[in-house]
Amino acid sequence: MKARWESQTRYYLVKLHQDLLGDWVLTTAHGGIKSERGALRIKFVETMENGLKEIQSIHKRRIRHGYERVF
Repeated sequence: MKARWESQTRYYLVKLHQDLLGDWVLTTAHGGIKSERGALRIKFVETMENGLKEIQSIHKRRIRHGYERVF
């Protein structure tokens, strides 16, 4: 599962996937649309459901901060 949010100048990307060992991984990236600045964060989650809950929480926060979901 992938999702991306954008404001006029910033983006926020999240991806939930399983690694080669079958562990669930939540990868987030954020930064400026027209700049090379940004960050990448990798977080292990216990289950797919926990990862989806994290994505829902991220979605609410991004919308509250003026971002729109792109995909």
